[in-house]
Amino acid sequence: MPKTVIRPAAAADLPAILSLYRVLDEELVDLQPEFFCAAPREEEPVRRYIEAPDADFLLAEQEGAVVGFALVLYAGWTPEFSCVLPHRYASLNDLIVAPEKRRQGVGSSLLGAAKRWARDRRLEYLELNVLAQNSSAIALYESHDFVEAARTMRCML
Repeated sequence: MPKTVIRPAAAADLPAILSLYRVLDEELVDLQPEFFCAAPREEEPVRRYIEAPDADFLLAEQEGAVVGFALVLYAGWTPEFSCVLPHRYASLNDLIVAPEKRRQGVGSSLLGAAKRWARDRRLEYLELNVLAQNSSAIALYESHDFVEAARTMRCML
């Protein structure tokens, strides 16, 4: 199995990131076709995250090829309500591994790097959202000590 190297993305990585987003978006359509479509991603929002001081695309590389990424960013403070304890936290917005590289530890490497990213910034926790139908992603996150903290429910009208 090739060695996986995790590194922050640079502007030159934009095509590889957009290619992986196509995979992610197609999988979102498969999981929830009533809410997602496989439309081309805009380059500019991806570029802004690459350049942002409070976010990183963490890339997983094997033999010089990008095989996955995690988009992690500083989310700020929890809401300022009298009943909510204040916490600074990070958000894992997206995580994708090329289908042919799954179940080889790449996702685990990316999650570990995302946790380190948040710890290095002295943030208190890392939060993510996952579709209820994405059982393989849920299993990966649970194996890395993520627990369900809230549930979003929807009623179609």
